[in-house]
Amino acid sequence: MSVRLWAVAAVAALCGVFAGTPAAVAVGDQDLTPFYQQHLSWEPCGTDVQSGAQSGGATEPPGFRERLECARLMVPRNYSDPGRSTMQVQLIRLKATGPGKRLGSLVLNPGGPGASGVNYLIDSGSAFARLGQRYDIVSFDPRGTGHTDPVSCGSKLSPPPTTGEDNSLAAKEKRINEACGRYSGGLLPWVGTPNVARDMDVLRAAVHDDKLNYLGFSYGTKLGAVYAHEFPRKVGRMVLDSVEDPTKNTWQTAVAQARGFQRALDDFAADCLHGASCPLGADPHHAQEQLRSWYQKLLDTPMKVKGETVDETTYVYALREALYSRSDWPQLRQALAQLRRGDASGILRLSNSGEGGGGGSATRAGRLPARQVGRDELPPQDQLALRAISCRDTSERYGGDDFPRAERELTKASPLFGPDIAPTLLDCYDWPVAGDDSSRDVSAPGAPPMLLVATTNDPATPYQGALSMARALDNSSVVLTYRGEGHAAYTTGDPCIQRYVDDFFLNGTLPKPRTSCG
Repeated sequence: MSVRLWAVAAVAALCGVFAGTPAAVAVGDQDLTPFYQQHLSWEPCGTDVQSGAQSGGATEPPGFRERLECARLMVPRNYSDPGRSTMQVQLIRLKATGPGKRLGSLVLNPGGPGASGVNYLIDSGSAFARLGQRYDIVSFDPRGTGHTDPVSCGSKLSPPPTTGEDNSLAAKEKRINEACGRYSGGLLPWVGTPNVARDMDVLRAAVHDDKLNYLGFSYGTKLGAVYAHEFPRKVGRMVLDSVEDPTKNTWQTAVAQARGFQRALDDFAADCLHGASCPLGADPHHAQEQLRSWYQKLLDTPMKVKGETVDETTYVYALREALYSRSDWPQLRQALAQLRRGDASGILRLSNSGEGGGGGSATRAGRLPARQVGRDELPPQDQLALRAISCRDTSERYGGDDFPRAERELTKASPLFGPDIAPTLLDCYDWPVAGDDSSRDVSAPGAPPMLLVATTNDPATPYQGALSMARALDNSSVVLTYRGEGHAAYTTGDPCIQRYVDDFFLNGTLPKPRTSCG
């Protein structure tokens, strides 16, 4: 929508959508009263909203989707100039069922960045049934994602360079980023974590809560921490699960993640070797060689499964997907046994398991977006949103000259996962909008203590991140340790973790420091 049309929409909204007597609500010198006093019109979610999510199948309670309600939240595109143009944030909720007194709304963010919170609640809302007795469970698509002004970079990548011109990986990233600038240049300056945190405060007011109650996974922990930094006196009960490390920059985070996935793969291999008929053999050293040999074979000679190509990238993504949860290890073991017999169908299924239904990684809390795509293809929307948000949140810009060192360092950290992660450091190469590092400041000494949940062998957000976050928040937050494997501990179904988290949300009771489960 053009700026002119956005302005017309804003005027209409101010006349017809917002209710109540204006109060002094401002960020800086800007009056945000109309946004903070708006009335949300909740209605049954349409098929256009629900179509992007996966089917819950047998795990979805009868009548679950009929309970879902949707609304649009009006926010300024630019909080420094709120009257110029607006955006409409897609919301979704499950109203509290009872029994017991309603405690307000509990806002969820599944991570990413780039993941659709709307899809996540549709797919996984039943996992919050106990909390949903006392809270309205609310989620949303952050700006630039899903149904909220999604970042677009066109439908097709421009042709690759002709022979003799730069056809490097960095050159491809530059082509993608130029396309994003052409199609979404007016949006890109306004995505990013600080603006989403401001949107969440408008949401808090729109659902009539004095304090924000919040559960964030993975990147959602950064979003929650930035909210606490910006609005410390508006923090209610906040849980951050699988915590990002605010002290690490993009490069350091990539190296830590490569090491984390390698450690998780080592743990999987050791577990496999303890069982009968492990497809990795019987010797620990041979197991690692076998895993690397399949990578090399698929690099040299990709396989076909019902017309789909299974190459080394598919293989690495299948491994990575299975390592997010120990419950997926049996499926990975079976897929590797099939691969040993020359059948790659199990690898393909695992590789696709985080992408179904068009929801991308949105349907599984904390998942990174899907694997890298072909040389001449545009990434899917959740990857483009991740890129836009991440590049707005950092001043780091790495190019072709940096890539050899990145590949060396990351391959040293993990021979299998390092080469797959290294190209992501080029995502912001020649990005059309400048970024800044302000979102790494999460100090919130004026906020009440939060509950940080950390898994000792989390591959994506290593355990140390929670300790660093607790120190950076500087508000006596408590780290609850899950001694186990995987990512997003609350969603694993571990009764000990769920008991502590639920008790905090329902009763305000934090566990004692150094409490652990598992």
